[in-house]
Amino acid sequence: MEYSFNDFWSTHLASVVKRKTVSELPGWYGNLTPMVSFVPANVIPRPDFSDLSQRVWLIAAPGAVGKSTLAKEICALTGAVYLDLAEASTVAGNYLVGGLVYTDLLEAWSAGTTTIVIDALDEARLRVTQSGFEDFLADVAKVAKKGRAPIVLLGRVGIIEEAWLIINEISDVAAPILDIEFFDTEQAKKFVMARLTSLSTETTSDILDYPHLAASLSNHRQVYDEAVAEVISGISTLSQADADRFVGYAPVLDAVAKVIAAEPNPARINEDMRRVLEGEVLTSLAREILSREAGKLTIQLKNAHADFPEDLYTPDEQLHRLACLMFNLPTPPVPPVVTPKHIAMYEQAVKNLLPQHPFLNGDGKGASSSVFEAAIIAFALKSDSQEIRLSAEKYISSAKHTANPFLLDFYLSLNGGLDEVPAEYLGYLFDSVVSKATTGDKVRLYVGENSDGGIESEITVERNSGKSNSYELNSPKGGLITLGRKVSGVSIDCESSDVKLGLGGQLELVSPTFVQCQKLHLICDQVVVKVDPRNVEEVVILEAEELVSGHSVSAPIVRPDAIFRVSWPGSEAYPWTSFNIFEGNDEALHVSEGLRTLRRLVMAFRSHSKGQLARFRDKIDHFRMLKGKVGEALLQKLIDDGIVWADGAMYCLDANKLGAKVGISYQGAQAKEYSAQTREYVSSLIV
Repeated sequence: MEYSFNDFWSTHLASVVKRKTVSELPGWYGNLTPMVSFVPANVIPRPDFSDLSQRVWLIAAPGAVGKSTLAKEICALTGAVYLDLAEASTVAGNYLVGGLVYTDLLEAWSAGTTTIVIDALDEARLRVTQSGFEDFLADVAKVAKKGRAPIVLLGRVGIIEEAWLIINEISDVAAPILDIEFFDTEQAKKFVMARLTSLSTETTSDILDYPHLAASLSNHRQVYDEAVAEVISGISTLSQADADRFVGYAPVLDAVAKVIAAEPNPARINEDMRRVLEGEVLTSLAREILSREAGKLTIQLKNAHADFPEDLYTPDEQLHRLACLMFNLPTPPVPPVVTPKHIAMYEQAVKNLLPQHPFLNGDGKGASSSVFEAAIIAFALKSDSQEIRLSAEKYISSAKHTANPFLLDFYLSLNGGLDEVPAEYLGYLFDSVVSKATTGDKVRLYVGENSDGGIESEITVERNSGKSNSYELNSPKGGLITLGRKVSGVSIDCESSDVKLGLGGQLELVSPTFVQCQKLHLICDQVVVKVDPRNVEEVVILEAEELVSGHSVSAPIVRPDAIFRVSWPGSEAYPWTSFNIFEGNDEALHVSEGLRTLRRLVMAFRSHSKGQLARFRDKIDHFRMLKGKVGEALLQKLIDDGIVWADGAMYCLDANKLGAKVGISYQGAQAKEYSAQTREYVSSLIV
């Protein structure tokens, strides 16, 4: 469908009347001013979820695509009230109706002359329990039914799809889902040019941030147009090559604009852009800005004192200082190359320049975009300073912060081409990839052990477009595999390693999830088990040789259609009784060993780009997988029966034949649900 931002929202929120003020309440804003540089992305109703007559609308997008900007611009255009749940008090039942009362909006709501655009649904979910979140959505549905204009909620794809299920289940409202599309090439060009125009007038302490820019844009417009077109085309080409979408992200385009804005000589802009395209796009953009800031300070100091050293205010020093600023840590020491007579002048120059840094927002303490936030956090996680590392971990684990979609890119760029990652950081990096997911994308984390006892991980992304990419990571032996408060699409098969799940409060386990480990740490007071509406796999399995958890863990909440199974010493006792996997002990040794190997084999296969279940042959043939003659005989029998076959460097698995000849499915293998046919198949092995 054709999309016009002004026409679409003005038409559908035509009854809304702009209000001069809204009574003060945290997170509630009225009478917003439109951005001069706003370039709208398309917002398209999702097929089969497109009934715009409903009174609740849901808008979904991956992280960093521009949901908050869109929400504010809808409000600025139509007069709707903007509700930022990241700033508002914790949501619960009656939150919305109470907010209407406290902001003096209830009368206008009843008259149909106002509505609410609710932003940051993800942040709100991080701060409440499952029941509190459901009560809030029930309140939204009740209030919406009595209004005339739709209430609009915005969030990342996963939370919006969960919200749709809850609202539909509670109130029978079939809310439409509108997807924010990534910027196309033309929109990206408009965005960068509009951002350049805006940057040409931005000031810090009444001083222009880019004093040359307004005149350069006026006198050399064609140069800027050509440079923007070239870099957008280049990033688009690179994005297609690695199945990513950097050109569609507003923060990436904002970084492009800042690199261009910082160049005082228009003749050199194309050279700057080519340098960016020759490296990894995100890190090249960040480094270009950091180098420019270093040059700015160096020129300033050497103009005053020609004997000032050259190598000052390096990218690493800037990131160190920015991290200390963001995490409220003491200012780092002056670099040792600065002589005592120059220390005071250097400190004063940095003090003046740092608050104006392009990586910082208006208050000079937070990051100006998710791209620059990722650059700072990645640097902090790799820091030699334990204080900075711990502060970064605390920052990204906080309920105030959702996962950053660019963190993995920056973190890996600091590894010097290596794939080494502490096991404790796997959850942060996996969440970063998940936060980029859009409708139909499937993101998975597979964790296993190598022959040396180290930890091997693979993050796979299957795009809805059919493209895919993956990241292979290695962690040292003995690391604690750590995941956060929401675990989804994870398979951990590490019999000799320990795993920690949760950050306190509720722990969400979303199917498909499988964990097998030595010691399982549950850092939570309750487990909530759910089904991902985008997947057909309903099983969540936790197995360990030992469970470590607080005594206050209450009975798990298992949502409809989800299957939850646990197994560890004591799992037959409360609160795990109903979910305990019964282990039979009366089978022949080779049968029980064969069943364990069958399960490992089946679960080792993964969806492949060819549409088959496949796995590299060396992974399947490895002793850690087969563990002796029983495993070798089982694999050979599966090959002889045409269930598994070699295809170049891969083994492929036919799930239909597995069910027909062995009597087991992937889910059955996960849950240890072995039929008589399966047991007979394994018992017939010739060892």
